[in-house]
Amino acid sequence: MSDVHNEISGTVFGPVLQVGRVDSLTVVRPAAPVTPASLPVDAGFVGRAAELAELGDFLAPGGERTASAVVGLPGVGKTALVIRAAHLAVGAGWFPGGVLFVDAQGYNDEQRLAADGALASLLRALGVPGEAIPPGQADREALYRSQLAARPPVLVVVDNASSTDQVLPLRPAGQAHRLVLTSRDNLPVPGARRIELDVLTAAEAVAVLEDAVRAVDPGDDRITADPGAAGALAESCGFLPLALRIVAEVVADRRGEDLTRFAEAITAAHDRLGELAFDDSVDVRTAFNASYGRLPADQARMFRLAALHPGRTVTVATAAALTGAAPVDARALLVRLRRAHLVQGGVVADEYRFHDLLRIYAAERCAAVDDEQTRHAAERALVSHYASHVKGVHSHLDPAAAEPVVFADRLEALAWFDGELDNLLPVLELAARHRWHEDVRDVGHASFRYFDLRRSAEWVPVDELALASARALGDQAGEGRILNGLGSAHHRLRRFDEALACFQAALELFRVSGSLRDQAHSLNNIASTYAMTGRVDEAIRSVERSARAYRGAGDLDGEARCLANLGKVHNDSGEHARSIEYYRGALDLRRRVGDRVGEGACLNGLGVACDGLGRPDEAEGHYREALAVYRATGDRHSEGQVLDNLGGTLRETGRFDEALRCHQRSLEICQEIGDAHGEGFALYNLGLALGALGRAEEAVDHLRRAVGRAEETDNRAIAESARGALLRIEAERPAGRKRFRGWRRGRR
Repeated sequence: MSDVHNEISGTVFGPVLQVGRVDSLTVVRPAAPVTPASLPVDAGFVGRAAELAELGDFLAPGGERTASAVVGLPGVGKTALVIRAAHLAVGAGWFPGGVLFVDAQGYNDEQRLAADGALASLLRALGVPGEAIPPGQADREALYRSQLAARPPVLVVVDNASSTDQVLPLRPAGQAHRLVLTSRDNLPVPGARRIELDVLTAAEAVAVLEDAVRAVDPGDDRITADPGAAGALAESCGFLPLALRIVAEVVADRRGEDLTRFAEAITAAHDRLGELAFDDSVDVRTAFNASYGRLPADQARMFRLAALHPGRTVTVATAAALTGAAPVDARALLVRLRRAHLVQGGVVADEYRFHDLLRIYAAERCAAVDDEQTRHAAERALVSHYASHVKGVHSHLDPAAAEPVVFADRLEALAWFDGELDNLLPVLELAARHRWHEDVRDVGHASFRYFDLRRSAEWVPVDELALASARALGDQAGEGRILNGLGSAHHRLRRFDEALACFQAALELFRVSGSLRDQAHSLNNIASTYAMTGRVDEAIRSVERSARAYRGAGDLDGEARCLANLGKVHNDSGEHARSIEYYRGALDLRRRVGDRVGEGACLNGLGVACDGLGRPDEAEGHYREALAVYRATGDRHSEGQVLDNLGGTLRETGRFDEALRCHQRSLEICQEIGDAHGEGFALYNLGLALGALGRAEEAVDHLRRAVGRAEETDNRAIAESARGALLRIEAERPAGRKRFRGWRRGRR
């Protein structure tokens, strides 16, 4: 047997090639990009020599300032300047770590991107999988900065920000990285160099037209041949680069048209359409109208109806729903609109977004051209699209579903929901405004298993909307089901009083309706909440009542949940032999119904029971089986739990190095998904493992952090155990590893 040993530590996002033995705990996930490269294409730039030089000085290595703000009125060319400077800096090799680009959409109230949403996008660009992104902003910031800390200099560009709360959480730490933001306001970003842009000079504006027209056809000399008309055209655009570029595309398309006549038409239109004005000084509607007026009817209709989407992005699928077009046709239309600069490409393929001014313009054109019936039908189709797809996700996550629909498999279903999560709430708000309460209620109910798996921050607001719709419908059964879901959301957030109130209210509704199965759901949830708050006797009584109700309803999956809950309650009470009986019964039922996630929970519970009975070999086997299940199903939260439990078993049997790797991986997962409660357990157990290896200083550091996390999450048992370990560590240090092995472990 070879003595070669390759050790892998930390989060592994890409494929791993290892010579020799591959540790069974190594996680291999889809490859992450080597460097983020989300910088838009440099599509043409004229003038701004002084500002470009100033920005270049800021971006050069060795400078003291780490942030710069490029500010000015809408369409003045802030983004174009920053993109040109960024490309030059990358070409000079100043940012080997890559470029992160995010559009904050700060001046669109409906589309404004909050810092937590921007952090999620940037983390994905850095290679962090969707399921590993924590739900809370503070944890996202910590993960974001830790990702950047491990990289060479990175340039972060925050475009179109309207307030510091969109910018400051994205600011990298350290002197190597740089942040550049664009805004219409002079934002008070501490220490940021400010570069203010005015409109172009007349000469620069004509040069923009010349550059854009010649780019399409190098032989088109109309701009230079008719400088008077070119100057008039530039002036009618307000010397704004955005308007100039759009008009130049129209000029280039009208290859045989006289430039003077075209300029006169634009000027006349400018006088009529001045209401799309900002700061009472600049009008861009003329430029937008000139471009829009050249669109074929099908492209113009797509442009207008796509603006009805209330979310941040429009995909090919949602555009097809809005317009009734086939997906292949919708894709072709969106590509053409992107080429006409009327929509912009999104972060991923088949995703598009509007510039905020163009969205306003498109929505106004929609109101003017498309009648109320057409707009209503488009929005109705959009809501139906989301409702059917959320139900499709549910069908892949619910083992009791008759047949999975919409998506090819579970992973595709989860990926769809991950990608549309930011759009779901505004779409449901749109549906609620239209009083399409059935869809809102159904989406809330069908989202339960996704939210239970991902624990996203949107869970509570989605369920609150769904609850209001169920009540508006007078649907007491639906209200009860949504209350159960909302209670589960509060339970996951450790808001046990709110959770219990929801579950008890749901139970009363189901007693009135006589639904035995739904009563069983509520009783089971009540039992879980009692157990978490130390009310063991009440928990046992509630779960036994729930189990009887499930049996009466013929619900094997529900009965399995009750048996598993009884197993947990008895484990928590130290009655491990009895716990094993319940868990084995639950495991058999869950395998019969095909509930893989539930199977993992039973295997983990059996491991805890075997540990409690002093049977470590059996415990290790159960934990490793559970680990395989959770990795296969993408349940990151439970994966972290099992790793922590497995590490404890390995530590108690003297396999300290293996135990250390388990606890380290558990801690990483907890930090990635924002599980502060689990982080306290992992830090405590990691401290014990380090102590067992004789690494006392590291052990002290982790135990102190465990006390802090445990106190933050009101986990008094772990806080007390960690304090005890800290007090005894000096006395235990000479005794070495043996004594650390016997310290009370933290099980989850």
